[in-house]
Amino acid sequence: MGGSKVPYIVFFLALFLFDFFIIFTPYLASVGDPAADTLYAAFAPTCHQLTSRSLCLIKPSADGSYGIGDCFDTPELRLTKQNLANYPDKTGYKMPVCSRDVAIYFAMLLGLLILPFIWKIETEDWPNKWILVAAAIPTAIDGTTQLFALRESTNALRLWTGFIIGIVLPFYILPILNSLYSYIIDRLKKK
Repeated sequence: MGGSKVPYIVFFLALFLFDFFIIFTPYLASVGDPAADTLYAAFAPTCHQLTSRSLCLIKPSADGSYGIGDCFDTPELRLTKQNLANYPDKTGYKMPVCSRDVAIYFAMLLGLLILPFIWKIETEDWPNKWILVAAAIPTAIDGTTQLFALRESTNALRLWTGFIIGIVLPFYILPILNSLYSYIIDRLKKK
């Protein structure tokens, strides 16, 4: 075992930045910054980005306050980049990842913050694999039943199922990063 905190710190900072840009991207779009388009493109490999399954940064009132909500308030209202000008009273700017991914990534950050209180951050050992399997089941059921058109999921359900899997993922990812870090350090010492 390497016993270093480096993988934890790097993982935390990378995840924090990733989560920051999930929120910052629609904000940039709301103020017309062209960097938003670059960020949407950068996030594209990580998610399908379907508007119907996404959350939007919504500027609902004259006081300029922002909120987060479903991108579709009604079937007639499609809050996309192409028709925002048609709805000046209710404009929304889509997150660069879907609602389930938003929940997964933010829950991962929360799980990473909780991890040091219940697990050694330097460990290369995983918790019981069945915890991960159990956490993945709600997402698998929700995604599969929607995929086969048995039912349509909601963003609220996607958020919950994403949260459940996301909160446990750091307990499995960090040991992998620790093992990789130990391997690299050992190889460098042998040179």
